[in-house]
Amino acid sequence: MSTRSETRAHHAMAAAGGFFGVYALLTRGGTFGSSETSNLIYLVVSGLDGTWGSVLVRLGGTACYIAGIVFAVLFRRSGNMARLRWGAMGIDLAACLLLARIPAETDPILALYPMFFATAVQWVAYSQAAGFNCATIFSTNNLRQLTEGITEYLCSREPEQLRKLKFYGGALLCFHLGAAWGWWCVKRWGIPGIYGCLPLLVPPAAFQLPKNERRPSCSLPGGRT
Repeated sequence: MSTRSETRAHHAMAAAGGFFGVYALLTRGGTFGSSETSNLIYLVVSGLDGTWGSVLVRLGGTACYIAGIVFAVLFRRSGNMARLRWGAMGIDLAACLLLARIPAETDPILALYPMFFATAVQWVAYSQAAGFNCATIFSTNNLRQLTEGITEYLCSREPEQLRKLKFYGGALLCFHLGAAWGWWCVKRWGIPGIYGCLPLLVPPAAFQLPKNERRPSCSLPGGRT
């Protein structure tokens, strides 16, 4: 895959990551299903409070996230990143279909188990592109990298810093465009609004399709073609 296609696929998956993020926040009580930071903190709090049911549910969420990372790493060890990225898109699709059928009254953490697994796989599959480390499922580090790139470019005018700020700027823009689309889908359809993420998986698939190489023309006698 060319650097341009890799960048486009990466940015397109960031849009799906933004959709997942806002969907979880809006439908599952403000729970962010794309990372484990808040879940692990509340896991400690639940243990200190002695609410063991919550501890078990949150441990299950952490286990799903870890399982997704392990699955992706083992898949990556096969040496074919293209297959892993296709697999990540397939798992995202399956997660969307599952999430749409989980009732609203389900425990928020339990309801997000499919998302924990899917986003963990996506994180490993789309952890870098065009020479940059960049997550497609959350944006804090991408914001830091963009800010660094802008500051460095204003100070040095180095072309590499311009390339960096364009890359991370594109990732942030696509992530939040995906979040905006997710907001609209949830406001309109509620829990089944996750189906709105499915069209976002089409562009990265298109960008990752192998380009057809031109076949050499057959030469006829006399140098004619």
